[in-house]
Amino acid sequence: MNFKEKRMIDVHAHIGKIGLGRPLKVYQLLKFMDRNGIEKAVVLPIENPEETYYYVTTDEVLKAGKRHPERLIPFCNIDPRRGASDTSTDFYKIIKEYKERGCKGFGEELSGLWVDDLRLQKIYEACGRLKMPILMHLDGLRNKDDIGLLRLEKMLKKFPKTIFIGHGPHFWAEISSDLKKKDFSGYPKGEIKKGALDKLFSKCPNLYGDLSAGSGYNALARDPDYGYKFLEEFQGKLLFGTDYLSPGQKCPQIKFLKEAKEKGLIKKKTFEKIAFKNAKKLLRVK
Repeated sequence: MNFKEKRMIDVHAHIGKIGLGRPLKVYQLLKFMDRNGIEKAVVLPIENPEETYYYVTTDEVLKAGKRHPERLIPFCNIDPRRGASDTSTDFYKIIKEYKERGCKGFGEELSGLWVDDLRLQKIYEACGRLKMPILMHLDGLRNKDDIGLLRLEKMLKKFPKTIFIGHGPHFWAEISSDLKKKDFSGYPKGEIKKGALDKLFSKCPNLYGDLSAGSGYNALARDPDYGYKFLEEFQGKLLFGTDYLSPGQKCPQIKFLKEAKEKGLIKKKTFEKIAFKNAKKLLRVK
């Protein structure tokens, strides 16, 4: 395979059986990557009970990464309620062990807690010390926050050495200031009025955005003119991702980004930063 032709890095992919449908085999993920010009993909374990019907453990992800080290980038996950379900759990020791085994980051963090829960804060602190970015899904149930992402903003300021990668319906609904609580778990439509993400991306150097799933695509496509400007303005803070988790799944952000580049709606350098350069820098991969 010619990697020069496949330079994109997907920061959000899965393997295994997560939902009630067919499991996604590793070879199916690799074929999807090949079809879409994706050189490497971050594989995220699922170890929080709120999100799915089944677990895919960090050990499973590490095994896949060892079989395909040039293609798959393993992350680790720990539910913050492990151990005594309080701040006495030594998350640093556990995450450090995973890092030593090859994990490049933490996530997908999906616990049904407030985003500033003290147990989660122990994980944020550990990730900062270990220089491992944490990818978090925010919606009405998972990593809960208020309108304006006020709690997340406090965490960004409290843990400046920790890289937070935001993802999910609530996170991306905050691209516009006119969201309602019902939008925390949905895909709001219509014209965008500059929202909390503009402020947070501008003022918080440790916040990045994962453009995967329907939520990331909706944030760009609901108001395309704003979406293109948003990509240009925050080209250094955005990361391409798909959230590919089942065979045959549609991932329209791939076409959106490639067409934006081909039609001159975003600059080539902007596409390259979002498609792979930002991820290479954050994850320290070649």
